[in-house]
Parts: sequence; structure tokens; C-alpha cells
Amino acid sequence: MVGLTACKNICVIDDGITDEEHTKILRLLTGSLWRYGWPYPYAPLDRPCWHSFIAGTRRNELEDCEQELRERPDWAFLANIWARIKAAHMPSATLLGVYANGQTSSQDGPIHRDNTAEAPGQTVMLFCSEYWATCWGGELVFYDADKESIVLSVQPKPRRIVIFNGEVPHGARAPGVSCNRLRMSIAFKTLIRE
Repeated sequence: MVGLTACKNICVIDDGITDEEHTKILRLLTGSLWRYGWPYPYAPLDRPCWHSFIAGTRRNELEDCEQELRERPDWAFLANIWARIKAAHMPSATLLGVYANGQTSSQDGPIHRDNTAEAPGQTVMLFCSEYWATCWGGELVFYDADKESIVLSVQPKPRRIVIFNGEVPHGARAPGVSCNRLRMSIAFKTLIRE
């Protein structure tokens, strides 16, 4: 892992996965079964995105899904990526869910938090697109607690990993109209009880 950038509660790692791992992810997401309309339910003005479930069938029960991920024949290699990240950045984390998100033009994600003070955790976002031009947008944007100012904006560069405190408000911007590709990412959602 090289190209580390960090600020309070947010860490950006360039080349966080190998070329071989990236190639496997691209192969699987290209042939993946994508479902439109996530998150569900959504409000009338929300712009839902594309979603592909990977692991975390017992997320509502707060059960660790690392073993479930290891048992997925196609996706088991993600458990090794998770193990590296966990060991380096959050050794006491419980992995609750893993899924892929896809966005096309006009599918801005809502500003939200993944965790609360009562259920703290970190999120790992892995950008998976084969190529991404800066002019296509699609940034992962982090906001202050009041959701009024941008704290950091991260381009969805392929093989980039972003690790952040799930209590930080954030949202994924949609790709621009000129983008002819799906903005793909894999999210690892956690719970950390120390």
C-alpha cells in the first residue's frame, strides 16, 4: 500500500490492492448481478444507485461476516484484503457487511453517516473502476458535522482505498454526464466496540 494521505478520521491509500486483486474484482463486477434501487426504501427525491450484495446476511444481528466472506467461492479473496486493512487500521473491528455500489450520471448519493456514537465503526471504501478520468467527477465527499461545509473530496481512483470514521457525514457524487462508465466501489462496513 503506497500513497497514504490522512486527515482527522479519514485515511486515503493509493494502490491499496494489487493489480491481480483489481483484475479479479473487475471480472466479478463486470459479470455481477446488479440490483437497481438501493438503498431501499428511499424517498421520492432520492436517486438510488446500483447495488450488488457480497456478504453480511446477519448484519442486523451485528454478526461478524468475515467467515461468510471467506466461504464465498468467487469473493473469498476479499477476505484477505479485509484482513490486511483490519490488521493495520482497526484490529478490533467486526465486519458487518460487504457490498458493491454502482453509480451512473444523476445518481448522487445522499449525505449520510454509516455509524453512530452508540454503534461506532469505520467504513472501508475500495474504488474498483478499471479507469477513471478526473473530469468524470464521482467524488466521495466528506462534510463537517453540520453537513454545511466540505472537509475533503476524494476522487474514485482505481485501486484507491478510503478508510473513515463512519460517524463522519459523507456522500458519493454521481459521475458527470460525459462519463460512459459505471462508478464502482466496494464497501466494508464495521462495528468497533472497544
